[in-house]
Amino acid sequence: MTTTKKQLTREKILKAAWHLFRQQGYPETSTRQIAREAGVADGTVFSHFPTKLDMLKAGMLTQVELVLTKARQEKQGGSPAQKLLHHAGFLYGFYADNREFSRELFKEAIWQYDYFRPQVDDFKRLLFADRADQDENNELDAEIMMDCYFMTLLHGLNRPETNAEQMLTELGKKLARLFRTTGN
Repeated sequence: MTTTKKQLTREKILKAAWHLFRQQGYPETSTRQIAREAGVADGTVFSHFPTKLDMLKAGMLTQVELVLTKARQEKQGGSPAQKLLHHAGFLYGFYADNREFSRELFKEAIWQYDYFRPQVDDFKRLLFADRADQDENNELDAEIMMDCYFMTLLHGLNRPETNAEQMLTELGKKLARLFRTTGN
């Protein structure tokens, strides 16, 4: 598949935006700075991303997909809970290593659930992909598991002393209790 000039320009803008967001913070970064960093005209930025928030959302999708791709390259557990813990280890590591930036990301992105829903739904399907008993309980279990994942993440990011391993342990305890209670 050939990458077009337009795609290359979009990627360049997104890379510049992500770099500046991490370096100086999302609120402090202007679209003009992003254009300069990317080496494009100001208007070019807006032809690819209508708003700065659109750049943040696209950057998050890209970064999370990179982390998940890395996680998929390693052996995963068999149960849905084991799969979630496997992937959460990688994701929590990414967010904890970039704690302040991650807090900024979530402050903006938490209200953008519809935008991120396809990625979350794909992830929920991954958790239950090997289950023969495909039913509506799996959907409910997946939804509860994702709630546990996100609440553990947000709680951990708000405690500076908490690292990725501690978040993963906390998530593991929640999932163990959940599945002990439900019998799944």
